[in-house]
Amino acid sequence: MAGGFSRPGLGRLHDRLHALPAPEWLPKRFGTADGDRVLHLDLHPGNVILTRRGPIVIDWCNAGAGDSAADVAMTMVTVGSADVPGFAARLGRGLLLRGIRSGCRTDPAGRIQEVVRVKLDDPNLTPTEAAWLRRHATAGNGPGKG
Repeated sequence: MAGGFSRPGLGRLHDRLHALPAPEWLPKRFGTADGDRVLHLDLHPGNVILTRRGPIVIDWCNAGAGDSAADVAMTMVTVGSADVPGFAARLGRGLLLRGIRSGCRTDPAGRIQEVVRVKLDDPNLTPTEAAWLRRHATAGNGPGKG
C-alpha cells in the first residue's frame, strides 16, 4: 500500500494495541468476561502515520475498553464498506482486508454482526456504505470473506 504500509501491518498493529489492558477510565464498549483490552474502534490506514520510529495511531475519539475481536471487526467493516471510487481502489481494499486478517491473531467473526449494527447507526455513514453493510455484512459474507 502507499507509503510503505504493508498489508499485514494493520493486523499486527491491532495485535500490539490489544496486548494492552484497558485502563479503568476508558468507556466500556463491546465488553468481555476475561479482561477488557484497549480498543481504537476506527483503526484504518487514514488513522496511522508512518514515522522513522514506526507507525503512530491517531484519532482516538472512538476509543474504548472491551473485546479485541470487536476492534478488528470494526476495522474490517469500516474498510469493507468504505465508499471508494474505481476498480483499482476496490482491488486495493480487498488486498488490505485479506492482509489485516492474515496479519492479525484475533478472529473478528464473532463480533461482525454486532459491529455492523453499531456501524449502521453512525450518522456519518453514506447511503452507499449503508447499502453495502446491509447487502454484504448482514448476509453473512462480510468483509474479508470471498
